[in-house]
Amino acid sequence: MELALTEHLNLSERVFKLVEKAVLKGTIKPGDRIIESDLAKSLGTSKSPVREALKRLEGEGVVQLVPRKGYVVRKISNKSVNDLCDIMMIIEPAITRMSFRKRNESNARDLDAFILKMKNLLDAKNYEEYLVLNDHFHMYFYSLVENEWVARISQMLRRQAEILRSLSLYTKDRFSRSIEEHRTIVGAWKSGNEEVLIQSVINHIALFKENILKSEYLQNK
Repeated sequence: MELALTEHLNLSERVFKLVEKAVLKGTIKPGDRIIESDLAKSLGTSKSPVREALKRLEGEGVVQLVPRKGYVVRKISNKSVNDLCDIMMIIEPAITRMSFRKRNESNARDLDAFILKMKNLLDAKNYEEYLVLNDHFHMYFYSLVENEWVARISQMLRRQAEILRSLSLYTKDRFSRSIEEHRTIVGAWKSGNEEVLIQSVINHIALFKENILKSEYLQNK
């Protein structure tokens, strides 16, 4: 595993971001062991910042500490996918509905800009940047709510969704369907059609879940 550090973050933060990115991109797969000494050596650093970063990743549910084995990338079961998506089905439609009070022309233009950028990224086959923008798109609705608890809960949910997405079968067809689902959500939000909006968000999560459950890396329990 070849890894490279950037300079603007402190060492522990850089290790955290590096391992997190490798997991989210699927470079490191569920069940893969992360050996502290090997990682520290490859990065040219001591074990201390590596250990600190791994403890933080453990707290966020990305890795887990297994007795006599050390840190491994957390395996994900069908149940954990179902459990997370059940919560998302409750929270995300509610958050999107709450964002209605910020519905104005300026925010509508921002959402249109998201869709245009996503389309351009897909046309350029820049799937990695598309996925980053996908998360920003969803976080935009959370930011409109301007609620501290929404921010905390949504950040946790999106992080877990990112981890699940790293297991999913993101084909060209799924990318195309995804942007159409986003267009439908934006159209309903702009028109103020709450019923269509809520159903669009629910459909989007359902398809996200369906795609992830096809993954070969899931534990069947």
